[in-house]
Amino acid sequence: MLENLERVLSEKKQRMDEQGNNYAGVRNDWLERIDSLYTTIRSWLEPIEHKGYASISDYTVTIFEELLGTYEAPAMKVSFFSGEKVEIVPKGLHVIAGKGRVDMRLGPREVMIIGQGEEPGWFFAERVGRGKPRRFEFNQDNFEQLLQDLLETM
Repeated sequence: MLENLERVLSEKKQRMDEQGNNYAGVRNDWLERIDSLYTTIRSWLEPIEHKGYASISDYTVTIFEELLGTYEAPAMKVSFFSGEKVEIVPKGLHVIAGKGRVDMRLGPREVMIIGQGEEPGWFFAERVGRGKPRRFEFNQDNFEQLLQDLLETM
């Protein structure tokens, strides 16, 4: 009897190990996409950081996803000289209607950055009320407008 149980456990462990190796590549691709997103955002913020209006710091968050397991992912904080802060934190790769989600917290406001398969690779989405999230293009102008809205209302 124990032999059958051991065989079942051995087979299950082998399948999980094989899946884990497959998911490791998927997770690494996701982490590279996050890094690329942050590189873009840093390039947009570089002029104001250089002038001392903002500073950018990195930290790590722990994410659990059923298919990817528990992993560490980079997060970013933008602190303005006037005290306002923006946190950019990944939520996970497996999300409805997208290929990854990173949340941008602007004070009480939260805007999602959703990955997509085709170029340009990301879009903004913001839930307003109970309806579908409002989608808009992920570009420097919209990013700057979000920051400007934060700074003008706080």
